[in-house]
Amino acid sequence: MLATMLPIRDRRDRVVGYTVSSCAPSATAPAASSEAEARATVDSVPRFARLAGRSVVVPVMPSLVRDGTITRFASTDAVWLVATSALDEAGTRRAVERLTGQGFHFALDGFPEGEPLPPTLAGATLQLDAWHTPPAQLEGRIGRLIEAGLRPMVRGVDDRATRQRALAAGAALHSGRTLVRGASAVVNRDAEARVLRTLATLAAFSDGRPPDAAFDAFIEDDADIGAALVKAMSSAALGVRGPRSVKHALNMLGRDAVMEQLVTVIARMIGEAAGDPELAFLALRRARVCERAGAALEPVPHPRARSAAGLLSVLEFAFGTPAYDVAGRLELSPTLRDTLERRARPLGMLLDAVDAIDYGWWDDFRARCALLGISPLMLSDAHLEAWRDARDELGHARLDVS
Repeated sequence: MLATMLPIRDRRDRVVGYTVSSCAPSATAPAASSEAEARATVDSVPRFARLAGRSVVVPVMPSLVRDGTITRFASTDAVWLVATSALDEAGTRRAVERLTGQGFHFALDGFPEGEPLPPTLAGATLQLDAWHTPPAQLEGRIGRLIEAGLRPMVRGVDDRATRQRALAAGAALHSGRTLVRGASAVVNRDAEARVLRTLATLAAFSDGRPPDAAFDAFIEDDADIGAALVKAMSSAALGVRGPRSVKHALNMLGRDAVMEQLVTVIARMIGEAAGDPELAFLALRRARVCERAGAALEPVPHPRARSAAGLLSVLEFAFGTPAYDVAGRLELSPTLRDTLERRARPLGMLLDAVDAIDYGWWDDFRARCALLGISPLMLSDAHLEAWRDARDELGHARLDVS
């Protein structure tokens, strides 16, 4: 099973949960296997919830609601997404009403066109699809749902105009592509400059050249970078007592180990510059998945190039700056420059595949894996493993949301 989780954002652009998205590894899988795949997805819900650290919205087939499959997960922080039209079937309707009374949470997928909704679903989240709904109809439906006491969530918000339209109409939640943040978001330009300087240092050694005295001078001369590195190394599971200073770290652990921690530090700084901790998580997750899956490319880029590519791919969203402009502000190798501009080389093509899995574009994902000659299952597994690693490294936990 291929699987990912799609961020759900509130009206202030904060991530408040994730929607599980999954599909078969092959587009030619027989239709008869759809229920087995649905059961496999449901069986994986506890794992998704642990990785998310927040509520997960799980699409579920009506048959799995009726037969009580989901009751095994009563203690899991999950919201079960059922097709609104499925409530026209009496058995599904009764099962949803019964389970709601037992404390299970349901959301609905699709504008209600049939029978009136059960009173037990008053205030429930209802998902609308921006991909398949004309803009004027989308706005009208959002308004009607709010009047009915429901909570509209719009999926497929893949451009800023759609996001603005959904928010102006009153949508409580939205999901889709990672976008440049709203006009109210303020980027810390001092922190942005520090990110670029630090990334330039990492990129300078992306060909595998051993770090030298120039690297020592950079991290020792910037007190903020030095303090962040010491903090990262003190909290990392290094199996030794944490270093007291950057110089101590260099002597105790060596330059390569210190540079490895620089990846986590840069990810944190990206989130701080953008004022969005989710972007720190996204940056580190992309760095780690590129490190893993990039080992299958031919020729194999150095691990530093792979992690730098993942970090670079987030900058346009964090800083509100086009990727080609970011490329113009940094001295990069041809391979890394390609990841920001054409994505014609294998590492850039890998980032296209990472984009596809991040957004649940499964047909595109499988096609891009085929172009690269890598297994979709391998990249899907690497993606979830990178999610776990980034969560652990950043201490990514539930945020208090008002």
